[in-house]
Amino acid sequence: MPYIDFKSVVKKVNLKPGGKKEIVLEVSDNGLDGKLDSLSEMIDCKVDVSMESLIVNYNVTINAKTNEPLKTYKVDDKGVVLEVKPQGEQIEADLGLPPEKVPTKEQTEQAELEVIDEFITSGMSPSYDDLSYDFQSIIKRKYEGETYMKMASELGISSGKIVELVDEYRKRVAPLAMKWNEWRQGKDKAETQSGKSEATDDIPQSDAKNVENDVDSEQDNDPQSRGGSDDSDGPAASVDKEALEQFILSGQAPTFEDIPYDFPELLKRKLSGETWMQIANSLGTSSTKMQSAWSKYKKLVAEHMAKSNNDGEQGAA
Repeated sequence: MPYIDFKSVVKKVNLKPGGKKEIVLEVSDNGLDGKLDSLSEMIDCKVDVSMESLIVNYNVTINAKTNEPLKTYKVDDKGVVLEVKPQGEQIEADLGLPPEKVPTKEQTEQAELEVIDEFITSGMSPSYDDLSYDFQSIIKRKYEGETYMKMASELGISSGKIVELVDEYRKRVAPLAMKWNEWRQGKDKAETQSGKSEATDDIPQSDAKNVENDVDSEQDNDPQSRGGSDDSDGPAASVDKEALEQFILSGQAPTFEDIPYDFPELLKRKLSGETWMQIANSLGTSSTKMQSAWSKYKKLVAEHMAKSNNDGEQGAA
């Protein structure tokens, strides 16, 4: 029995005669690599389809006067997300005064499903009285391959109901997950910079100054320190993303002692439909560390490709 698993974008739903619907999916160039034969065997066959959006849409209540969210959050040094009450609201609560009526509006925001699920499985997401299920366990088991139907049967509810509950919980914790993700990214960056500083401790002062200058230069050229993509500056900018991935998949990319992952093999798994979270879980690490190493690996490979291209041009001259 043929079986395939891939990521796609739902582009259109067409209504056909006889009450039939036609769903149009768009798949990236290499999203079906090695799977077309299996897909061809499924033409005109009945298939079981299950789709889950990789983007979570959630609503944020906005102060219509200030255009700022009514609820804001901070993260303590242990990674716990806490709600920050505005100063005026806190004073009203302390004095026992009725809260001021503020004109509000709803604004739709988007978050990556993987970020929210990592927040939930980290154990940092809160529980709610009206959503009293163990969502951390449910999400973990789903990534391990269990079906909603099986878990719903254990809980004595329908598969449709468990999907509805998980969706509601993800939307509710989404703002907290985004703040938590921002915190952990800043924490990882601080640890990286701390490691660079420690590396200069045993270097003579004159040399250490040069190293500091080099580190500053690297920070200036690091797009992540400016909130951008890791492929937007430096050698990576001169290397096409598709060409970079094809070079990695070809097996010609060099290996690096400080990067312990077999990224050519992991990239194949990613392009076959697995998420970094699933891959990281299978290797017993976090997807944050995995993606950080992936960004560094791409940068090093891009530098290798750029250098090779430059050497070739100089040789030709």
